[in-house]
Amino acid sequence: MWNAILAILLVIVAVYVSMAIRVNRIMAVRARKTSIEERSSPLAEAIKDFVAVAGGVYLALSAMAEFLKVPVPMQATIWGTQFDPVALFSICLAILAPIIPVGRNRL
Repeated sequence: MWNAILAILLVIVAVYVSMAIRVNRIMAVRARKTSIEERSSPLAEAIKDFVAVAGGVYLALSAMAEFLKVPVPMQATIWGTQFDPVALFSICLAILAPIIPVGRNRL
């Protein structure tokens, strides 16, 4: 019971830190630009970036596993919860993406 609560809290904290880093980057980029056009909020852009990265990683991993004929389980169960392991891995990578910026312009 406590392990599940701790795991959920850890995931929430990791997503919060990831979103905070993304929002700070977006606001830093906006501070450099001077434009009067209508813009969405930094949080909305951070969520859009998070979903785009997670979706891209998921599609790439699924395509690579299919191409290489790697057997990937469709469902995994941890603490009684079923999930797609490729989706979980892609979400973890999307959370870590702003923390470890590799190949991006670094702010």
